[in-house]
Amino acid sequence: MLVKGVVFATLLATTPFAVLGVQEPKPAPDARPAQELQDARQQLERDARALAAARAELDAARAELQTVRRQLDEALDALDGTFRQQRDRDCSPSRSRALMSHYQWLEGHGHADRAAATLAQVVDQLGDDPRRLNSAAWSLMTDDETAGKYDKLALAIADRLEQLGDDLEPRLLDTVALARFLNGQVDRAVALQRRAIEQGARGEEFRRRLRTYEAAQTALARAATTPVAQPAVLVAQNDE
Repeated sequence: MLVKGVVFATLLATTPFAVLGVQEPKPAPDARPAQELQDARQQLERDARALAAARAELDAARAELQTVRRQLDEALDALDGTFRQQRDRDCSPSRSRALMSHYQWLEGHGHADRAAATLAQVVDQLGDDPRRLNSAAWSLMTDDETAGKYDKLALAIADRLEQLGDDLEPRLLDTVALARFLNGQVDRAVALQRRAIEQGARGEEFRRRLRTYEAAQTALARAATTPVAQPAVLVAQNDE
């Protein structure tokens, strides 16, 4: 038995063997971040293409708008030239109405400079005859067809009347006062109407218009000095 033990011990000492250790398998790398990054890049590329297309459409629209504006300016230039050519040889009422309609269209569509030039043409066409100027302004302000549509034109005619001198007749002062009033120049309208009455304007209509102007003047003065009331909710919050 002793011999067998020695032999077995010798075999164990002289025989090579390997010690295997059990290891857990490494997990596979997660592919989601890479895929998400690729998806984001593709989305950016699509957005860049869409933005480039939108910019191209915007540039095309701007170019088209410039073309339309140029064509409109050319058409308005031609129309203005037609009115200028007819100014000296045709002062008929029909042409005056056409010119006023042209002015109204220009003003209503944002062509302020052209509207101002056309307005000056209308006034120049009327000339410097006080009676004619007065009749034109009064008709524009009081006729059913034109009342409220040509107040600026009536004011321009009133300016021309006052430029003719300080010795206007009472009825002309009455016309100028109405033009001032309709264009928001209330204080000036009151002063002119009082002057017209002082210089001999007779009749209840003159005094009635003066009362209207004075009432508007008083209301405006009261509104300017009356503090604006705070909403009830804000007052309650401030009281707290």
